[in-house]
Amino acid sequence: MWRWLLTLCLLVSSLAAGMVALQRARVEQANRAVELVLDYPDVAQWASAEGKTVAEWLRRFETPFSVALTEGTLDDWGTPMPASSPTYLLNEARFQQAKRMLALKARVELAPPHGTPAVEIRSERGVRFWVAGDEATVRQIGLGLDPMQVEQVRASGKPMVARLLNPQGITPLALRGSLLFAREQGATLLIFAGDQVLGYRRGLKATAQSIRANAQRFGAIEFAKQMGATSLALSIPDRTVRVHSIGFAESLPLTPNEIVERLERAVQERNIRVMYLRAAGADTALLREILQDLTRRLHRSGYTIRESGARPFDALQAALWQYALIGLGVGVLLGWLAATIRPQGWWRFAPIVLGVAFAGLCLHPLGRKVAAFTAALLFPTVGLVALAGVVGRPQTHSLRGAAEVSLFNLAALITLPFAWSLMGALHIVGLLSETPFLIKADQFAGVKLAHVLPLLLVLGFYAAWSVGRWDFWRDWLARPVLWGQVALALVILGAVGFMLVRTGNEAPGAVPDWELRLRALLETVMNVRPRTKEFLIGHPALVIAIAMLLSGQTRWAPLAMFLAAIGQVSLVNTFCHLHSPLLVSLQRTGWGILIGVGLGWMLLALWKAIDHRRTRPRESDWH
Repeated sequence: MWRWLLTLCLLVSSLAAGMVALQRARVEQANRAVELVLDYPDVAQWASAEGKTVAEWLRRFETPFSVALTEGTLDDWGTPMPASSPTYLLNEARFQQAKRMLALKARVELAPPHGTPAVEIRSERGVRFWVAGDEATVRQIGLGLDPMQVEQVRASGKPMVARLLNPQGITPLALRGSLLFAREQGATLLIFAGDQVLGYRRGLKATAQSIRANAQRFGAIEFAKQMGATSLALSIPDRTVRVHSIGFAESLPLTPNEIVERLERAVQERNIRVMYLRAAGADTALLREILQDLTRRLHRSGYTIRESGARPFDALQAALWQYALIGLGVGVLLGWLAATIRPQGWWRFAPIVLGVAFAGLCLHPLGRKVAAFTAALLFPTVGLVALAGVVGRPQTHSLRGAAEVSLFNLAALITLPFAWSLMGALHIVGLLSETPFLIKADQFAGVKLAHVLPLLLVLGFYAAWSVGRWDFWRDWLARPVLWGQVALALVILGAVGFMLVRTGNEAPGAVPDWELRLRALLETVMNVRPRTKEFLIGHPALVIAIAMLLSGQTRWAPLAMFLAAIGQVSLVNTFCHLHSPLLVSLQRTGWGILIGVGLGWMLLALWKAIDHRRTRPRESDWH
């Protein structure tokens, strides 16, 4: 009875998850506009090298791009003057703006304050005012975007990006005034400068409200540890776009082709919509080539660099009843496993109890994360464990014979774990398809455990299955430990640790040079490269492992299934990266299965050939 209930619930939950996944794919496909940003100091240098003004230089480019201006300070704008008190001379435009901004952020006096440290600000016409406070502090207060730079960018007709600072102790009034003034100057995209967003910590709510009120956009910088950025993006996901930045120092060792490939990959594979480019060492001609090549490649992938700039994703939010149905399937599967292991007593009703519990749990955002994590553990594990129940224990003990006689069975069985893993991926996509996940303001929780636990569960199951006893560990503990077993265990632990270190973007240095070259080749040929641990390790091992099960060779089956689990876990994990477009994840998975299974068949054929030569009667045996 429970098997029929499980089948029905998984069918219903998969249909609900498929509806949500289709909605997500439509939202991603509807947003194909990207924005390219150049830094004003770089632009000024290129213009100066050609003897042109910034406005003249910018007007020469047909490629749409924006120009980023960083908020200035007295250190940037003023000329220190010899006087009894700290004094700075500003031109008229900067003087008027400094007076306005300092009045928002500090105490401005029209006469020298008595008994209080102060900084004097003078204009070229002799008008002056004083700012109460320590000189070192006043010198670092943000004064807004440089009006002279603003004038040049406006004259060129290029859009403007504001990079504002976050001074300590800024008041909500000053914060709102800064954002409003940046909007008045023409900046609709905000990419905050420094290691903090404007308003961090206590003013984030005011920042979010002002961005929304001013119809501005917040650029969340990928990989940057900018404090407050995640909280701000969660507050205004409908006003947030993701930014990939190539810094000045980063761009120095990169070739133009590598720069273009990096930007294209960020847009295509990680939902980046703003590209912030610093092309160190490039002249105007080389920059033009980079922009033309980038435009051509993005257009080939279905994206367009637009003058109007990037826009946030449309709202993505499924109905609560859809989440409940998806959770129902996950809960019933967990309950079915519990009832299979412990069929006595109240455990028999676990599918119903856990199904209802998970359906209710998924009505809350945190509950959906719990259900998604559970799905990441269950589905790939069940898919691999189910192979043992389907295969049973054949009597043949020749891998060559099993592969020849049961070729159709081998091909059919390969689809079973992939079907379960893809079903689990579909449930995760359905549970976590919301706007904050698309912009990585929120993400799948428990990725490390989701990598390790299925491997250990599969290894433990097949270790017990190979000897026919669930208490196999008692015999193992009673046996003397051999050096070969210790070495094998260390290799397995090292491989798992290395895989965990490489999970995500935490250790790019852990990727060897040969693999980087292989990745580049695969991306050139396939556009979207498969994951290395899937097509080189996991999927070939799955083919060999199933062949072992069919031939009854159980000695090495636990290790083979452990390696096969790496591929299935990686497959599911691909879809846990919710900031990657769904169609890209499907392409990556398809290529991984195609290449990995193909390599597995080649290894199996090689094994058959070796086994045939080893078992073929020699000529001396006939005499």
